[in-house]
Amino acid sequence: MAFDHPFYFLRHGETHWNREGRTQGQLDANLNDLGRAQAARAAEALRGQPIARIVASPLSRAHDTAKTVAGVLGLEVTTDPGLMECHLGDHQGDPHGPWLQNYFLGAYVPPNGEHFDDFCARTWAAMQRAVALGPNTLIVAHGGLWISARRYVSVDPDLRRMPNALPLHIVPEGDVWRHTIVGESGWDDALIV
Repeated sequence: MAFDHPFYFLRHGETHWNREGRTQGQLDANLNDLGRAQAARAAEALRGQPIARIVASPLSRAHDTAKTVAGVLGLEVTTDPGLMECHLGDHQGDPHGPWLQNYFLGAYVPPNGEHFDDFCARTWAAMQRAVALGPNTLIVAHGGLWISARRYVSVDPDLRRMPNALPLHIVPEGDVWRHTIVGESGWDDALIV
């Protein structure tokens, strides 16, 4: 199934574990104070956009970010477990290490974790379900989904790493996702990683 409609994508706001460089995976880390402020900033940037619905990962860092946006836009949040971050098995809770890059290259499977190929297939199907609901769906999820999507499409302009709470408008054109940052002025600090 192709992506037939423009849509929006938003990674959750920062958590303490993001700040500490710890692996969250499917562990349910909450937003920290900065993450809540980032979610509010993204919600204000998205105000006035023609967002028709919000579909989020059920993990609280994404769901709480989505609820912040929903409160500003007057929408409900539905969840899809297919949008959850990759399950990183025995590494969940550990500091990031070189194994993580190898995971996202498909060259390493964490003990008791999800194979990268399975993660890609799961999240791609979930994003397709969300976008198939109609134009202007906002997907609120995780950075790993951005990495997994790049297995299927190229991104223009290139954005290899998805910063926390950076709102994107995406226009699919075949196997290319053309994106713009919503409320682009003032987001430069979000791109310094």
